[in-house]
Amino acid sequence: VAVILDCVGAAYLQNNLDYLNVGGRLFIIGSMTGFLIAPNITVMIAKKLSIQGQVTFSKRRNGLLKKAYDGCL
Repeated sequence: VAVILDCVGAAYLQNNLDYLNVGGRLFIIGSMTGFLIAPNITVMIAKKLSIQGQVTFSKRRNGLLKKAYDGCL
């Protein structure tokens, strides 16, 4: 597997790392099962993996959206 888009988080992180091919990329866009895990970084180094996280909504933006929905903007 070359690319994984993960919205689950901690529960699947190590499995995702194991499934990725050499040079694979893991994009984390959510963490329904938590944030804390101790992954095997040897796998990450040996396979030359990259991990990138993405926040889709910031707290500030969510606050602005709520104000817009409430008619306050």
